Amino acid sequence: MEAEERQRTTQRVTLVGAAINAGLACIQIVFGLLGKSQALLADGLHTLADLSSDIVVLLAARGAAREADESHPYGHGRIETLASLLLGGMLMLVALGIGARGIRSVLSSDSVNPEPITIAFAAIAIVAKEGLYQYTRRAARRIHSSLLEANAWHHRSDALSSIVVVCGITAQVLGVPHMDALAAVVVAGMILWIGFRLVRQSLSELIDTSLDTALVEEIRGAMQGHASVSGIHNLRTRSMGGLGYIDAHIEVDSDLTVSEAHYIAHKMEQLVKRRFPQIADVQIHIDPLDDNVKESVLARLPERDKIEADLAQAWDDIPEREQVSQVKLHYLEHKIEIDLVMPVSMSLAGAAGALERLRSGADSLDYVGKVNVYYTETNALK
Repeated sequence: MEAEERQRTTQRVTLVGAAINAGLACIQIVFGLLGKSQALLADGLHTLADLSSDIVVLLAARGAAREADESHPYGHGRIETLASLLLGGMLMLVALGIGARGIRSVLSSDSVNPEPITIAFAAIAIVAKEGLYQYTRRAARRIHSSLLEANAWHHRSDALSSIVVVCGITAQVLGVPHMDALAAVVVAGMILWIGFRLVRQSLSELIDTSLDTALVEEIRGAMQGHASVSGIHNLRTRSMGGLGYIDAHIEVDSDLTVSEAHYIAHKMEQLVKRRFPQIADVQIHIDPLDDNVKESVLARLPERDKIEADLAQAWDDIPEREQVSQVKLHYLEHKIEIDLVMPVSMSLAGAAGALERLRSGADSLDYVGKVNVYYTETNALK
């Protein structure tokens, strides 16, 4: 999904939430004070904290939408993660403040009964906040935004806290002492838990915790379904700003050309992004053999410059060596397979002896397992 579309959606949803939060906060705080309800006042302060968080979300969404640059080659998605961390911290601080005040009131010998009208305003907050939660959550899932997801749960925390507020105010109006203050303490505990969850999720992203196991296995299965892929290993995932990033090693036939292997890698990337829109980037490493034998191959088999020097020495007394236009190397599990590309004239009967000497010279190298000869009319493969 395009960064601009994510930003537009985040901005629209957050502005709607900010407008509703502003109106609710005014109503809850004013009538909490006038109606002598500590729980409704606490809920209003919670809503006011939501309004502050909406501003943080808007600023973070704008920053996260910026294109990758030289200093930030992977983009600015971590801004969303940091903003989610900030939101969680703000929730926890608000919760501690509300809880401390509520506990003092519960321990106090005085108990002031709230006005019954405050129940209606607490109920209005329930409806408004649950509606905001559903609206924001749907948008978050559609654009795969951890930032909007965090804000959605912020709205849900308000809806749940307002339910507790209604229960607490109602109980105290009916004559049960300290229930209004006790409701404020319960609200604080709920807010604290949700803030902790947001902080934990954000920290998981910052330390590159893997994506959900079920999603990873689903992605693995989709990649393994490709006919040209014989195996997948080192499949690693991480999350940034609610979007997934993947890198994986895929095993392919060792006889494939570089361009075909590169094509397969692009097909894998396209397949994963199309089937899993929450995945932002896929990096594929091509392996012609299993990584279990890679280290031994690197240690045992020489590089091209060494091979070319050894071939030059083995062919020193063979004039027809000049006819070899290309030497292609296949690094296999135990030895190297060599393809010699030569002009079609070398396939004639008169060149058979020279051709055999070239083949035998290459075969004499202890790290060479097989020598193949190919002919071309233009001294180059087409």
